[in-house]
Amino acid sequence: MKTTQSQASKRLFKKLSALRATLSNEERRILDKLVGVEVKAHKMTDKATDKATSKATPKATEVAAHKMTDKAISKATSKATPKATEVAAHKMTDKATDKATSKATPKATEVAAHKMTDKATDKATPKATEVAAHKMTDKAISKATTKATPKATEVAAHKMTDKATDKATTKTTPRITYDPVSEEYKIQD
Repeated sequence: MKTTQSQASKRLFKKLSALRATLSNEERRILDKLVGVEVKAHKMTDKATDKATSKATPKATEVAAHKMTDKAISKATSKATPKATEVAAHKMTDKATDKATSKATPKATEVAAHKMTDKATDKATPKATEVAAHKMTDKAISKATTKATPKATEVAAHKMTDKATDKATTKTTPRITYDPVSEEYKIQD
């Protein structure tokens, strides 16, 4: 592969991997068929399990070391109490509520003034009638169907068979796999 094609492939696989993460299981299966990917279930080997365990154990110990002690809880509570009092002091008073309501009432009146009038509704009705006049009739549907059917037959005749698809895939495309562990598409050498 050329360097630019290799770089483009990496970018594409990264985008495909991100897209795949957002898809439902059914959509993922379809994407995998389109890409020609054979996704296999990855079972954790003993070696991988041992490696994961050896990495996780020290982290679990560190997490336990950061557990809140009674002294730390008491200190945090004493700092939080004055802040809660300050928050309560900013509660809306009746005076502030009345002031906000008096400012909002004229705006509500202006919004009501923009309501559709009978005149505006009458003006819109002929346009809706014109749209309805362009609806497909049974005769037009029948005519379109008779024209489309032979074309659909010709299109179906050009459909790739499984044998042709397999042959083309093995000759033209490198084998692409999806790695569920890293959640990325990769070229398999």
